[in-house]
Amino acid sequence: MDTASTAENGTAGPAGTRIVAAGKAWDAVRVGRFLGLKALERLGSAAGPVLVDPAARSMYFLVPAGSTHDWDVHQSQALGETNHVVIPPATRQSPPGPYWLVDSRRPLTTTAALREALQAATGPRSNPQLNLAHLTLDQIRGWNCALCNARLHADRPLGTFSTGHGILIDPTELWACAPTCKAAAGSAP
Repeated sequence: MDTASTAENGTAGPAGTRIVAAGKAWDAVRVGRFLGLKALERLGSAAGPVLVDPAARSMYFLVPAGSTHDWDVHQSQALGETNHVVIPPATRQSPPGPYWLVDSRRPLTTTAALREALQAATGPRSNPQLNLAHLTLDQIRGWNCALCNARLHADRPLGTFSTGHGILIDPTELWACAPTCKAAAGSAP
């Protein structure tokens, strides 16, 4: 599918982007960058168009229109007919701004394949040092370590997390000090 041709129907956005309604030619599934890359690796050649929004640290997998109405995969969000997605120009393959990680002209990813890849990539997640209810806004935005709250100068992904309440409702990538932090080393934060 040539996603660029569907972008012509959207509204002009900054730097050649288009703001396009999902749910017509395709639905989108938004995931955090870390989880998205793991799922993309599992999909291999079955991956269809994937775009990256560096500002939001998110990736969008395009799937057939109407196929996400019962989407329930943890750490991801389905975007259907009531949502819009910022689509980069078909030739943009690197930042700045949104860009295509997988070519927009590829056939759409099947919903079943994406579901399987995301579920396999998330697996069971447990981090006893991470208290999601007590994260600060700077930790959620990725500016401070999610474990020790120190300002991040070098980071490593902890994964994508969400809760059913509070400010961490949407799947959000959390980051920690790299290579390790005092909380991970067992010291008091």
